[in-house]
Amino acid sequence: MSYQISFESSPSQQDTQVLCDGISTHAQKMKGLQVIDFFAFFIRDAQGKIQGGCNGDNLYGCLYIGQLWVAELLRGQGYGTKLMQAAEQYAKERNCNFMTVNTMDWEALGFYQKLGFEIEFERHGFAKNSVFYFLRKNLITQEKSKPSPEA
Repeated sequence: MSYQISFESSPSQQDTQVLCDGISTHAQKMKGLQVIDFFAFFIRDAQGKIQGGCNGDNLYGCLYIGQLWVAELLRGQGYGTKLMQAAEQYAKERNCNFMTVNTMDWEALGFYQKLGFEIEFERHGFAKNSVFYFLRKNLITQEKSKPSPEA
């Protein structure tokens, strides 16, 4: 049997899901971890058109925010904060230990920091001296994460 590697610039969601399913199956087999769970929250206008939202995945106890966007018309009105609060509530309901998000230095670093996210690390070397920040917000307290005296 022969195999070939092919490039696709805009792969279908169905095709990329095959990759995710393979990773999830391996994680279940190796560590008994749950399947990666995808989510999204949307802001829709009266006609149902998306005016903003956030999405990501629940990855083994971490809620990762992959994208957050609010239409220019709605910015500065608290919608981004409401989306992030909805995602945090969802993370807590799913028993996530922490949340993560990425941003560039010219995007929303201060916004995420105001929501309690802290810089976990940063990566340099992007075009035009841009800096890519990896942020984290812990959802469980130290007290919850400590083993009980009876254990």
